[in-house]
Amino acid sequence: MADTAYTHSNNSFAICVEPQNSNLDAAAFAALEYVEVAGIGNVGERGISTNIVNYDTWNSLVISKGKGLTDAGNAEVEMLRVPTDPGQVAMRTAGAPTNKNNYAFRETLQDGTFRYYRALVSGPRHPGGRNEDFDLDVYTLGLNQATLDVPPTP
Repeated sequence: MADTAYTHSNNSFAICVEPQNSNLDAAAFAALEYVEVAGIGNVGERGISTNIVNYDTWNSLVISKGKGLTDAGNAEVEMLRVPTDPGQVAMRTAGAPTNKNNYAFRETLQDGTFRYYRALVSGPRHPGGRNEDFDLDVYTLGLNQATLDVPPTP
């Protein structure tokens, strides 16, 4: 039997309105209450990227390499601007320059997988546009914890 390929159609994106400034495991993420954010059009790349560090010595032809620090990523989240949507109100609150807290996020994927992560939020930015372009808000999520995928239970 072939594996099913999924799109992002009918996925959902939600934020926990209570700050989460410590790492969470799957059970802690699942226990939180989330508010769905309306109008999501794109959630940018998330995931870890580990630096490759190197050191050269006088007596070596080949540079020594190792793994350095790992970055959980920075994702851009683009949405149709809906001023009264509770999820977007929460995003604006989280994105305020004076708000230094991390927030938990939950994506629900087509197959029922939950994707969790914690991040600082900045924004919104407004990309502008022409007369037939949509009025958008764009936020940057600075992930401070690697994404955690929890597959659906059979």
